[in-house]
Amino acid sequence: MRNLLGALALLASIVPASAQGVGGQVLDGFVAPSLADFTRSTAGLASSVKALCETPSDATLTASHMAFAAALEDWGHVSILRFGPLAADGRFEKLFFWPDARSIGLKQVQGLLASGDPGEIASGMSGKSAALQGFPALEFALYGTGSEKLAAGDPWRCSVAAAISSNIASIAASVAGEWADGMPFAASFSAPAEGKEPYRSEAEMQGEIVKALATALQFVRSAELSPPLGEAPAKANGRRAPMWRSDLTAPLIAAQVDGVRRLLATAGYEQSLPEDSRYVAASIRFELDNAIRTLGLVKGPAEQAFGTEPDRGRFTYAELALHHAGELIGSDLAAALGLTMGFNALDGD
Repeated sequence: MRNLLGALALLASIVPASAQGVGGQVLDGFVAPSLADFTRSTAGLASSVKALCETPSDATLTASHMAFAAALEDWGHVSILRFGPLAADGRFEKLFFWPDARSIGLKQVQGLLASGDPGEIASGMSGKSAALQGFPALEFALYGTGSEKLAAGDPWRCSVAAAISSNIASIAASVAGEWADGMPFAASFSAPAEGKEPYRSEAEMQGEIVKALATALQFVRSAELSPPLGEAPAKANGRRAPMWRSDLTAPLIAAQVDGVRRLLATAGYEQSLPEDSRYVAASIRFELDNAIRTLGLVKGPAEQAFGTEPDRGRFTYAELALHHAGELIGSDLAAALGLTMGFNALDGD
């Protein structure tokens, strides 16, 4: 993979002076609070599932479902930080093993639940396959076939759910710890300079932000919206969407897009870009606003919504709005910042 950040270092001298300090703004205004919310909600999720295991009932199962939805929303916000601490050690994939076109994760979690062997989770989930460690696996444990037994008491299934939720909370804490004030990565991102790794210039850091914005929207479109939409209503398949069992597909995607919107706003491009380029950031925000608003109108179960009007039209409109926003980010915003974008985090190494 070509080294985008190295190439962007050559462009440091042409980053507008008004954009200086954007890394610190993003760290303080978006990264830190979003990760604080994520660590808090994932810890709450782990506690809620533990309570379900200790006192199974309809009430504790409902509480676990609510905690899952809250943590998933916070994941949507932080998932756009697909670089640095979240990318290290495969953490993104461990938290969100998606897409899973061959149902590897489903088969593995079904196999684990069928095994009934406490030794499989005795040392936690961190050494397991990434497909067993995060939100998709936990969703099946809490919402998939057989999950209704959790309210009446299913010790093994609940133990698996508890192990996965605890693992999610642990990864969240690790990511937040590496982004913490004074840590090497955070110091480089907030104040890039020669000798600091991985960001030795403002241009490298700006390039990372723009790449993160573009990558997040491409991921939503290519991995979460296009597959379940299919080429026509007859080819739609809601089961190819993430979180369809919990019916949290639209809320998750809306949270991811909101994460892009928050990062864009915190970076301050509508104020800091040259005056004749500020419309670019405003236009991106307009498309993101429309996508979020439209996703909020989706009412039907995710399993059917992608093939049934009016929800199919809503998903289709959101996908188109995100396509427009992505084009604006990859071309106009990058150009306004003096950056040359050659690839994103989904292109591989």
